[in-house]
Amino acid sequence: MRDRYKKALVGSAAVALLGAGVGFSPAAHAEPTGTRGGCGENYNPTVPGGKAHWELTCDNGKITIEGTVTDTRSDGKCVKVKAQMPNGDWKRSKAACPKGDKEEYTWTGRGSKINAWVYTYDV
Repeated sequence: MRDRYKKALVGSAAVALLGAGVGFSPAAHAEPTGTRGGCGENYNPTVPGGKAHWELTCDNGKITIEGTVTDTRSDGKCVKVKAQMPNGDWKRSKAACPKGDKEEYTWTGRGSKINAWVYTYDV
């Protein structure tokens, strides 16, 4: 009975972590850094080898995310920003690479909140 209870706790904890957005990724990539943001907020997230800046503005029931993503390290990786729009659609910026490259992006969707991340990946 005690073993069954421990398994139930471990299973519940795993479901809770995944539901909270905690995930696991391969060691070859930097963990994405991001946030859920709303109207009037600005963010400057960084990951090893990259940085981003985005501003969130709202008008007439729509939210816009506008910003830049920059590669900051000569490591054979590129940097991107990805965003989940209020309707669930995913957007991804152009890749910033090699070191020093900066890309701009602007996306608009109906709603008032956006989830966005900056991340690196192997080329």
